[in-house]
Amino acid sequence: MSGRSDQQLTENIRADGIDILVDLSGHTGHNRLAVFSRKPAPVQVTWLGYGGTTGVDGMDYILCDPLIVPPDEEAYYTEKPWRLPDVWMCFSPPGLKIDVGPLPALADGNVTFGSFNNLTKISSRTVACWARVLEAVPGSRLVLKARQLGDVSAQGAIVGRFAAEGIDRGRPTFHGRFADEKDHLRAYQKIDTGLDPFPYSGGTTTAEALWMGTPVLTLKGERYVAHMGESLVHNAGLDAWIAETPDDYVAKAKAFAADLPALAALRGSLRGQLLASPVCDAPRFASNLEDAFRGMWRQWCEKRSA
Repeated sequence: MSGRSDQQLTENIRADGIDILVDLSGHTGHNRLAVFSRKPAPVQVTWLGYGGTTGVDGMDYILCDPLIVPPDEEAYYTEKPWRLPDVWMCFSPPGLKIDVGPLPALADGNVTFGSFNNLTKISSRTVACWARVLEAVPGSRLVLKARQLGDVSAQGAIVGRFAAEGIDRGRPTFHGRFADEKDHLRAYQKIDTGLDPFPYSGGTTTAEALWMGTPVLTLKGERYVAHMGESLVHNAGLDAWIAETPDDYVAKAKAFAADLPALAALRGSLRGQLLASPVCDAPRFASNLEDAFRGMWRQWCEKRSA
């Protein structure tokens, strides 16, 4: 709560008898981790807003799923992972009537790749890999959309990064911020295949792409933020779109682009497939979340009475 000091907020939480306190910010701006460090609630859990450990001794759990925090990565967290059975987040489709549309490549004759992720996620490794994808698929283009790309200097910088990898300056094209959500989502009607950046993969942007019938190719990584695309794509039933290595990423992009009938068929069925998956099943997600909180509280009660 803004306007209250850490001490005041700590006292309010204790006075209200809060049993489970949830952090949705982690180490992002205006967080209240200092309150969590004072342990005002018996059970404290971090979730959703920050892709990693808080490092706060008073934070008991990090809410995740089996892919976001696999067993062999638990050592990187001060919190105990509490895994939801399916996916760590739930996506509510926009309440807008926007058609998926036909596969653009069928009309254009060339495959268009795209990523609508924040420009800060486009690492040097990502640029190098995407350049190899463009080289592997002759005539293909790459559409990037990000708030920062409304600035001409940002466009010039990213063009230069791809040019350094041997990509012609005309192949990457850009969008900045659109006027409204409809225009943002309609932009996917011109994208054949989404490309997930790494090591920081997409979350909401991946879910939006899938809802618009655009499959997203993602790279299996390590740590929380590198697993987000993997979890969403897996839970949407697209395991074939999870690459094991950058070489595999390029090979998969080339193979998918070479089979336009299969890509068109997937585009036509993907929205329904996503809506029927755990990613969009809000009642199922809510039930899993309730079970998680009950389980955390039960464990605390058992420890207290031991």
